[in-house]
Parts: sequence; structure tokens; C-alpha cells
Amino acid sequence: MELSEAIATRQSVNRVKQEPVDRALIEQILESAIHAPNHKITEPWRFHVFSGKGRGELARARAELARIQSEEEGEDEEMAAGRISRERKKAFRAPVVIAVISLAGRDEVETLENYAACCAAVQNMQLTAHSLSLASIWRTGPAAYHGYMQKFFDLSDGDMIVAYLYVGYPDMGERPRRRAPVAEKTVWHEG
Repeated sequence: MELSEAIATRQSVNRVKQEPVDRALIEQILESAIHAPNHKITEPWRFHVFSGKGRGELARARAELARIQSEEEGEDEEMAAGRISRERKKAFRAPVVIAVISLAGRDEVETLENYAACCAAVQNMQLTAHSLSLASIWRTGPAAYHGYMQKFFDLSDGDMIVAYLYVGYPDMGERPRRRAPVAEKTVWHEG
């Protein structure tokens, strides 16, 4: 697949088959991530790969976080049970879930640049998955920024979860893409 075609046709796919993905393919996806640009060559990314029964670890963490949040928000027992169940299931949306972590820098600017580099790494991962006929979707949400998940991943101050990248074989067709023309988003400064 040509790079321009991969960029133009890659889509977030939220329905994937539960068919296992070969570890060699996941390793290719991870390898592509480390070639993302990163200022001062900090290589700020770290990856946690959950597959097969290993997704149970993530499911338990998500369920525990849901219990904590439910308690913090004073939800009744029935609402809490539903929330916990929904959060647990999220770890099993795809046969592989890759948590992408950005390490803190030596100062605020480097931390921000590290985060940007990890975002570029996730884009590389999604393009590589697409080129391998795999589907992916980048998710985070409030749970990714909660202190409990920070502890689960043993993150230091300033480290951040950038993405939960769900990967699998697509179980839905392509959809038309909606993008405004680039001319509507561009201001040219020419001399």
C-alpha cells in the first residue's frame, strides 16, 4: 500500500473480530512507533500490550476504577454494578489493546514535546496496522487520566497515558470519510 493511500484510507474501526492477531504483526506495529519524530531523541514512549487472557489484567483495573468512581460519585448499587460491568468489557473490545505511555520530560516543554511524539507514534501504529489489513481505534477518555490508572501502570509524576489502541481484524466495511477540504483550514503567508 502506498503511503498516501494508507493516510487517505485509514479509519478508526470500532468493531473487530475476536480472532487472535499474530504477535509478529503486533511487533511490526510497535516497531513503527519508535520511528516517530521526537525532539532531542528522548524516545519517550512505553507500551503495555494486553492480548488473549492478558486482557483480564486491564479488565480488572478498569472494573476497580469504575468501582472507585462510582463510590466517589455516590452511585447506588445497581448503577455501580452496571458501570463496573461496562468498564470490564471494554478490555475485551479487541483481541489486542496497546496502552501507549508518554514519559515526563525534564521540564514542562519537554513533557509536552514527549506527548506530541507519542501521538505521532500512535499515528505510525495506526497506519502500520492499516497496511497489515488490521483495524484500530485510538481511545482514552476520563479513565485514562485517573490516578488509579496511573498507579496501575506504575507511572511517575508527569507520565501520561496517550492511547489505548484497540487492534484486530475489521468486522465492518469502510465508511465514507468526512473531512473538510484543506483549503478551508489553511492560511497561506507568502512573500
